[in-house]
Amino acid sequence: MDGRRTAVVIGVNRSDADVALPSLRYAESDARAVHEVLTDPDTGTFDPATAFLRIGDKADAWSLRSLLRTIAIESTRSDTLLIYFAGHALTADWNGVVDDYLVTPDLRRATLREHPDEGLRMAFLRGDVLDKFKGTAFLILDCCRAGSDLDGHPQQIEMMPISGRHSKQHSLLMSAPTEGSAREHESVGHGLVTRHILDALNGKAADDEGRVTFGRMADYVVGQDIDPKPGQFVQSWGATKVLTRPGRAATGAGVSMSDPLPADVRIVPLENPLERSAPAIIDLLSQIFPPHPSTARPGTSSTTGAFGATSEGQRAVPNNDKAELLCAAMRADAAALLEYAGSTFRTISATKHFHEDDLHHLLRRTEHAGTARVLDGGAAGRVLCVPLRQGMASTLVLVVVNPAQNLLDMGEPLARILETVWRIDLSGPVEKGEIEVLTGLRQSFGRLPARLYDRCFELYRKILGSFSMVFQPIVTIDRLPRQVEIHSYEALARLNAADPRAPVDLIRLAHVWGDTFVVERDKAILRKAIESYDEAHLSCFGDNEGAPRPVSINVAVRSLLNESYVDEVQRTIAGAGLRPSAVTLEISEQDPIAPRIYEAWGDDSLAYFHQRLVAIADRLDIRFAVDDFGVGHSSVSRMAELPLTQIKVDRALLRHPSAYQELALVASVARQPVTLGHAAVGRSVVVEGVEDDSPITLKEIYGIGIRHVQGYITGERPSPVIKREMGREMRERIAALVRGDLERGYAADRRDERRTA
Repeated sequence: MDGRRTAVVIGVNRSDADVALPSLRYAESDARAVHEVLTDPDTGTFDPATAFLRIGDKADAWSLRSLLRTIAIESTRSDTLLIYFAGHALTADWNGVVDDYLVTPDLRRATLREHPDEGLRMAFLRGDVLDKFKGTAFLILDCCRAGSDLDGHPQQIEMMPISGRHSKQHSLLMSAPTEGSAREHESVGHGLVTRHILDALNGKAADDEGRVTFGRMADYVVGQDIDPKPGQFVQSWGATKVLTRPGRAATGAGVSMSDPLPADVRIVPLENPLERSAPAIIDLLSQIFPPHPSTARPGTSSTTGAFGATSEGQRAVPNNDKAELLCAAMRADAAALLEYAGSTFRTISATKHFHEDDLHHLLRRTEHAGTARVLDGGAAGRVLCVPLRQGMASTLVLVVVNPAQNLLDMGEPLARILETVWRIDLSGPVEKGEIEVLTGLRQSFGRLPARLYDRCFELYRKILGSFSMVFQPIVTIDRLPRQVEIHSYEALARLNAADPRAPVDLIRLAHVWGDTFVVERDKAILRKAIESYDEAHLSCFGDNEGAPRPVSINVAVRSLLNESYVDEVQRTIAGAGLRPSAVTLEISEQDPIAPRIYEAWGDDSLAYFHQRLVAIADRLDIRFAVDDFGVGHSSVSRMAELPLTQIKVDRALLRHPSAYQELALVASVARQPVTLGHAAVGRSVVVEGVEDDSPITLKEIYGIGIRHVQGYITGERPSPVIKREMGREMRERIAALVRGDLERGYAADRRDERRTA
C-alpha cells in the first residue's frame, strides 16, 4: 500500500558574496517547473500540500534541515520522498578534511570554517535524512559548477556513493559525476539536465501504460547527449516508483518502448528469504515473551514476563520450565531436553506429555545429533530436534513433538531462535530477551525484514526508557585531607538502581544493528542522565546551593557525527538548566574513528573528527573526554590530537606489566598543550577502577602527576543520589594512602571488611 508521498523541491540562483560563486539564471525556475509537473492535477502523483517548493531566500539551510529532519522522523515504510536541488554545490577541503555542501543563500564561507554543520551538508542529507527515512527516497541533484575554489585549490564535489548501502531504499540522479561540471544553456532556458528531466516526466520516458517511474526517467536522462554524463544509481525499489502519469499519447515518436509482456508472464520481485517467516517469528516471540503476562507474580515490573525479575530479585528459570514455555509457545504436544553420549541418550527434563517410549525408535538415531533436523515418525508425528550445546563427549538436544507447521516451515531460523532462547537468561525484562533473539537472527542471517527490524527498534527504545541512572564520583586526591574532595560525577546506566551491574550486553548490541540504534541509545542515556542528575542535585543541595558539579556521560563516535544527537544534547541541557560547560561527553576508545564506506573524510580521519568536535564545542560549550584509554582503538595520537579536556584511563591498564610507564606517558601527553604553549591548563587525567588491591598505589598515581581517581578505593560506590562532600574519615584515609602511610595495610583491612560484609 502506497503511503505519504512528499517532495522537497529546492532552487537557488544566488549565493552569498562570501562564497564567491557566479549567479545562476535558471535554477529557481527549474525548481518551479519540476514542482509543477510533480503536482499537476492530471498527471502528477504528489499532492501540493506535501510537495514543498523552496526557492531563493526561502531555501535557507536551517529551515531546510528542520523540514527534512521532520519528514524523516515521521516517515513509515510505505512513504516516498523525493528531493530535488538545482543550484551550486561545492566541496570544502580544509587540511585534508573533505565536506560537500549544497549552496543555500545563507551559506557563509567564513562561518563554515568555524561551524561546518551550519550549511546544507551532504553528510546531513545522508545521515539525518536518507538514513532515517524508512520508505523509498529519491535524490536528484542538478548542481552547476560542482566544485569550489576554497583556499585556492579547485575541488570537485564527491557525491555520496549510495550504491554502497544495499539495504537502503534510496536512488540517486546527479547532474555531474566526479570531475565534471553541470551547465545551463540559454537556448533551452533550463539547466541541461533538468530540461531532460522535465521531458522525461512529461512523457518521453513513459511506459506502455503512460507512467514515468524514477528508473525510466533516470535511464532516459542518462541516455541523452550530455557532456559530462549524469551519474545515476537506482535501487530495485526505486525503479518502479511512479512519479508522473502523462498517458500514452505523450510518449512521442522516437522513444523506444518495450513490447507488452505475454499474458502468462509476470514479474516477481526478489524478497528477503525471512520475509515470509516474519509473521510466524513475531507470533512465536509474542508467545515466549508476552508483554502482559498473566502468570507473573505480584510485584513483577511491567517490563518483565512470566519468568522475569520480581521485587524479590531475579530468579533462575529451570530447564523444565523452559521446556514447558517453548512447548506452549510452539503449540506442540510435548518437549524434552535430551543428552546424547556415544550410542545412547537420556532424558534430562521433559514436559508432562512427553513419552520417551513412543519416540525411542526415532530418537535413538544419534549420528545426526549435532545438526538441527525434523524426524517424521508417521503416526507418532513429527519431531523437531535442535542441538543446544555440543561437547567432546555429549550433545544436548532440544526435542519438540508436533510443533505448529508454520513454525517448521521457517527452517533454520527456527533452530536459531530456540538455541538463543535456551541460552539466554529469562529472569530479566521480556524486552531484553526478545531483543537478544532478534539480534541472534541478525548476526546469523544478516539483514532482517523491515517489520522485524522495526520491532526490535521499538523494543530497544522501550527498554532504554526503563533504564535507571547512578552516579559514581570522580575524586581529587591529595596528600592533605582537606584537599581531597569530590571533583565530578560520571553517569552510569543500570537496568534498575538496585542492580550494581551495567547492562553491557544491551548497550553493546546497538552496534550490531547499526547507527540508528547507536544514536537512539545515546540520546536516551543522555536524557536520562541529565534529568536524573538535575533531580539528584536539587535533592541534595536544594535550589540555592550554586551550580552542580560537572557530570560526564558516555557517547559513541557515530552519535557525535549525527545532527539529531547534537540537537538532543542542546535541548536536554537547556531544559535542565545546567551549565553546558559542566557536561563532558566521554568518547569510548572502543569505537573506531573512521568513515563508513559511503563517507569521504579525506586522508586524515582524526583531523576530520577533531574538526567535528571543535564545531560541537563551539556551538554548545560542552567538553569532551576520551574514555577507556588502554583498550580498543586507543592510541597516543588519538589522545593527543583530539580537543579533549579529560583523559580517562581504563581499569585494565592498571593490571598491565608496564602500567606505571603507561600512566606516566598518559600524564605527559595530558600536559602537552601546556608544554607547547597552546593552553594555560593541561588536560586532567582520571584513573578508573582503582581498587584496594590495585598493583598501582595512590602514592604512585599521585607521584606521576595524576590528581583524579574513580573506583571503590574512594569508598564511594555508584548511587542514584549524590553527596555534598566526602566524610572526614575517608578523606584522611585517602590522604594517608597518597602519602604512603597506609598502603598495603589499609588495602588488606578493606578486603577483610568486604569479606565480612
